[in-house]
Amino acid sequence: MQKEKILKSYRNEKSDEGNDYINNTSDEKSFFAMFMLIMLITIYKIYMELPFGDTGAIPLTFLSFHSFNRYKQTKEKNTLIYGIITGFIGISFLVWYVIETI
Repeated sequence: MQKEKILKSYRNEKSDEGNDYINNTSDEKSFFAMFMLIMLITIYKIYMELPFGDTGAIPLTFLSFHSFNRYKQTKEKNTLIYGIITGFIGISFLVWYVIETI
């Protein structure tokens, strides 16, 4: 009886833990690859003495928007603070990049 109730609740959720795990694992690996590429480009720009604020703004913008969306769902105050801080730093990087390239 209990088993059927549990199975029915899982079916009603329309959520598949296996697919969720695959998606989460794929996302983590993809984000890691993106950050590694950004780091390589940033190192190259530093070596070539080019402004690199644009490559700093990209991951910080991602982290900021991720934090704001997570805050909307969880209402965790530290997530909101993290989103504000990363957003501020990301905007600072972008402004710095624009100033350097004008």
